[in-house]
Amino acid sequence: MRRVIKIGGSLLARPDLQNHLPKLLNEIDGGLQRDASSLETLLIVGGGNLVDVLRQWDQLRPLDPQKTHWQCIELLQYTFEVISHWFPRWNRIDSTAAFQIALNQGFSTAVPSLVSIRSFYGPDDDDDLPLDWRTTSDSLAGKLCNDTKADELVLLKSCPIDETWDSQTLISQGIIDESFVAFRDRNWKLRIVSATANEQ
Repeated sequence: MRRVIKIGGSLLARPDLQNHLPKLLNEIDGGLQRDASSLETLLIVGGGNLVDVLRQWDQLRPLDPQKTHWQCIELLQYTFEVISHWFPRWNRIDSTAAFQIALNQGFSTAVPSLVSIRSFYGPDDDDDLPLDWRTTSDSLAGKLCNDTKADELVLLKSCPIDETWDSQTLISQGIIDESFVAFRDRNWKLRIVSATANEQ
């Protein structure tokens, strides 16, 4: 089984992230019906406050949409580096070559694989995802699921989630991005997990 987990960028601001995130991943594993020893877990990280600042500037003084999109992708590389530093035991995939090798040979089942956005997404991609604010790391996680033929996508969010909401409701509520409609006919399961669910 292959699974993609997107770590919401806002979670990086949690003081207890280094303790909380592994526990959260274990709780997600606890819901699996299959043997976790054969599970390939691919992680990507959102932009959080870094991207939010650029979004605020764009609202004040609009910037070129495509240029801003790729600037956001660069910021996602920074959050990737931060998480990689905080969790050094995780497998690190930060180039297209490393991504292709893992795709051909299989990803690690011993530890999660932290995947940088630029290792599977760039200006030469022919995807139909809009190159503007409609596309965030949510849809890039969906693209990673498609590219790797994953079985499941888990989006970790730092907000309460109603399990009865479908994708369209999640989009209208601003929980996931507008571009996610591209995955309406997906072949993988979608789960939205609130990272605040077990907080007191």
